[in-house]
Amino acid sequence: MSNGNAVTLRTAGRDPGARAPAPGSLRLIQALVNTLNAEHGIDLLGTRAEAAAWLTAAGLLAAGARPLTGAEQQAFTELREAIRGVLAAHADRVDNPAAASRLSVALSSCRLGLAVEPSGAVRITCADHDPFTRAIGAVASAIAEAAVAGTWARLKSCPGHLCGWAFYDRSASGRSRWCAMQLCGSRSKMRDYRGRQARQPAQLPSGTAQAP
Repeated sequence: MSNGNAVTLRTAGRDPGARAPAPGSLRLIQALVNTLNAEHGIDLLGTRAEAAAWLTAAGLLAAGARPLTGAEQQAFTELREAIRGVLAAHADRVDNPAAASRLSVALSSCRLGLAVEPSGAVRITCADHDPFTRAIGAVASAIAEAAVAGTWARLKSCPGHLCGWAFYDRSASGRSRWCAMQLCGSRSKMRDYRGRQARQPAQLPSGTAQAP
C-alpha cells in the first residue's frame, strides 16, 4: 500500500456510527473487512473482476496486473472473513484460538522480511515477487504495524445480526462493542427482550378461573 501513489479504500457502505476511520495502515484492514455489507447484500470482492478492481484502487495491485484467478479471489475473501473473526474476538474481549489460527493460515502464503533503509529506519516487506502474494503481504504488514502501535485490539467487528461491520474503538475504556448503539445495540436489546417475553409462562387475564 505504501507505493507513494494515491489509493482509494472503498467500502460497501458508510460507518453506521459515524466514527472516524482507523488510524494509519490499520485503515486498510478496516476497509478490507467493510467490503462486505451483509445486510444489503453488497460485496466488493464478489467476483474476480470486482476483487481485482478493489485491490488496484487500494494500491495493492498495480494497474494492468494479470487477472486474478478464481482461487486468488476466494483466498482474498477468506482473508477478509478470517480478519473479521479476530475483530469479533476483540469486540467480545475474549481469546479465540480458532479465529487466530484461521487468520494465521490465511496470511501464511506471504513471506515477510525486514528492509533497512540508509537512514537506519526499518520496514516490513514481502519477499515474494508474485503480485497477489505481495498484496497479502501488505495486509499482513498493516496488521503487524498496528499490533506494534497498540491499535490492533481497538479494531472490532460488530456482533449485530447481519452486521459484522469493522469499526475503530476510540472510547477511553476501549469497551465499545457495537458499530452504533442506536442501531445494532438497540436491535440486540429488543431481541433479548422479546426472547425473555417468549420464555415467560402465559398470564391468564385477571378474574379468569383456572382449570382444576
